[in-house]
Amino acid sequence: MKRRDRLIEFAMQPVPLRTLLLRKFLKHFPIGSFATRLRVGAVQRVNYAWCMYYAAVEAKALGHKAVTVIELGVAGGNGLLCLCQHRKEIQKELGIEIIVVGFDSGTGLPQSTDHRDLLYAWPTGAYRMDRVALEAHIEGQAQLVLGDVAITVPAWNPAPDAPLGAILFDLDYYTSTVSAFRLFAKENVLPRIWCYFDDVCGGPEEATTDRVGEREAIREFKADPERATRKDHLSPAYTFRGLTPDGWHQHIYLYHRFSHPDYDRCLTAGREKKDNLGLAE
Repeated sequence: MKRRDRLIEFAMQPVPLRTLLLRKFLKHFPIGSFATRLRVGAVQRVNYAWCMYYAAVEAKALGHKAVTVIELGVAGGNGLLCLCQHRKEIQKELGIEIIVVGFDSGTGLPQSTDHRDLLYAWPTGAYRMDRVALEAHIEGQAQLVLGDVAITVPAWNPAPDAPLGAILFDLDYYTSTVSAFRLFAKENVLPRIWCYFDDVCGGPEEATTDRVGEREAIREFKADPERATRKDHLSPAYTFRGLTPDGWHQHIYLYHRFSHPDYDRCLTAGREKKDNLGLAE
């Protein structure tokens, strides 16, 4: 896209221009707390940051010393590197360790014959990883789990002291997303897991609708009769009241495990003091 086209699109965004300019400024000059910059959308990959930050908040409130965040579909590694950067700031601000794990085949998108994988949009072998270069950049900051997610996800478990709190889905395919949903069956998870689904919406090239891609994987997951037995649920997150409307909001989902022993544990003690007009002690 030419520079003039980018300028036109930037100027015509539904978000006020002053907001866009301030966000751009704060991304380069991070003034204020991470939480405040996150709420106004002034951090890189705010969708990733949102899931990571609030997973950490939940884990800390429940007394955990660490939490695990997963990216599914690492490809070149830009998203994983961004998570590593956010990890540093959030750990410093909240005082809780964050373990970042990236799942990927390492060899690009696999072959598929399932029409629900949107094969007209996702070419086999696309998004291949330069493993050596990426591992050099993330050393000591994140872990890589390479291979078919149908095999690697069932074999993997969060560390005992770091429950799974956020999952960032970017596997493109319906079939791969279905395999990755086995993460929701893990024992060591938070009562609520923040999720980002990259492909529940897309451009005209993807022709995203129901019955294909991530949307079909989510529909099948929710329709599974075992949901009633397991007492869990996956739904879009309605948590953006008071924020400037942004496209990424519709990609954020929440997984609830109602049977979790800490599900009903109150995490907002003292919140009522904000609403008492100063009349209570």
